[in-house]
Amino acid sequence: MPESMKPAQAELQAQPIAVIGMACKFPGGSDSPQKFWDNISKGRSAWAEKCPPGRFNMGAHWHPQGDNNGTINIQGAHFITEDLAAFDAPFFNISAAEARAVDPQQRLALESAFEAIESAGIQAGSLVGSRTCVFVNLYNLDYSYITSRDPEDISKYQTIGTGSALIANRISYFFDLKGPSIALDTGSSGSMIALHQACQSIKSGESTMAIVSAATLILDPLPMVGKCNSQSTTSCFM
Repeated sequence: MPESMKPAQAELQAQPIAVIGMACKFPGGSDSPQKFWDNISKGRSAWAEKCPPGRFNMGAHWHPQGDNNGTINIQGAHFITEDLAAFDAPFFNISAAEARAVDPQQRLALESAFEAIESAGIQAGSLVGSRTCVFVNLYNLDYSYITSRDPEDISKYQTIGTGSALIANRISYFFDLKGPSIALDTGSSGSMIALHQACQSIKSGESTMAIVSAATLILDPLPMVGKCNSQSTTSCFM
């Protein structure tokens, strides 16, 4: 870096970064930051014994012993109660055929990104062409496994609908953002790593704004089976 750029870079690094908008979809009806805080402040539990319709039959996989192969030893979980199939595809310029192939995690990420921008008081059109980066944490690929089990029934949109990289790229594409667009998987630390990388992108001058997100939906019992068998798990988020 030339000497003339160093003071400006140091000043940029010292600038504080503000969170100006938020959105969320959590279990227990916490579909906004306000509802999420209300549930936390009042000590409400989001635990539910019944799996929402359209997921899977938890009872068919249950066994009291967590180390019993091929079963789960939990009777309930923390479920997002809204209909995961409800998605305004035309609003996001997605056809009905493609929308059916799009991982619900991608759909939720798109919706939440739009809501967060609204929360910030920013008109989406003003972001077009901006150096806004997108960092999204994603590690669960249940929908890809479910929709690819029958090779004769795979959608032509399968790759772009369930590819892990696309969860960030869809947000960047829809809002026409020109900053880095990266999906990452570092396990349970993913949300914090995504936030860290976004902050670094801003501080380096690479980006002027960031959208940071994380999405995890359990749609298939198989990941739960593996965790229960190895750890005797008693709680799960879905």
